[in-house]
Amino acid sequence: MRLDDQVTVTCTDNDKEMRGTVVRLQGDRAEVSVGELLITLRRSKPGLWVGNRAGMEFVVRAR
Repeated sequence: MRLDDQVTVTCTDNDKEMRGTVVRLQGDRAEVSVGELLITLRRSKPGLWVGNRAGMEFVVRAR
C-alpha cells in the first residue's frame, strides 16, 4: 500500500465495501479517507490492515 493508492475498505460488521484513498502512511499505521470519514488502520500481518471507527471494524487487504 502506498500514499494516494485507491483501496477497497470492507466493513466486517455488515460486509459492505467502499473505495478509499490512502492519505497517510507511517510505519505499521495508515490512514484511509472514505468520503469525509478518516479511518486509522494498523498492519496486523503482511497484506492485512485492520482498524476501528464508530464501533465498527474495517479491513483493507493490500498487496
